[in-house]
Amino acid sequence: MNLQTRSASNTQSKAPAILQTASLLAFVQYAAHGSLFLLSITAHPSPIAAIAASSHHSYWDFYVGYGLLAILSGVVEAVLLCQVALLAKNDAARVRPIVVLFIFANLAHAGLVWIYFSLIAPVAFDLLIASLLGFAFVSAKPGKVELEAIV
Repeated sequence: MNLQTRSASNTQSKAPAILQTASLLAFVQYAAHGSLFLLSITAHPSPIAAIAASSHHSYWDFYVGYGLLAILSGVVEAVLLCQVALLAKNDAARVRPIVVLFIFANLAHAGLVWIYFSLIAPVAFDLLIASLLGFAFVSAKPGKVELEAIV
């Protein structure tokens, strides 16, 4: 019985390190993707143009593909926000850094959508979500601990 308790506690102590490693790998993946994308559009578009000009892919394929990726990102955000909400039921103050990340992500998305597409509806949704998250951030502020007297 004592051995099982140790095993369970060892598994729990490894989880944060595993999650941090996964987070680091995801950051490296997206940093590489972002830098290659930015380099290809500023220096010379030949790598993307070569792929787009191939017989397998068209510009429309890229447009649809990136549109689907945007949808996928939105679904991931929605699911993560549901999970964060569940976590906030037990300890709201601990989810504040996650909420801040989502606030900045929604504001950045709103800015990019406005700059490159000038679409009011998605910008309005991003700003509304960011506002709601701001309220969640404030309401999740650590409160004062009140001690009850036991008589």
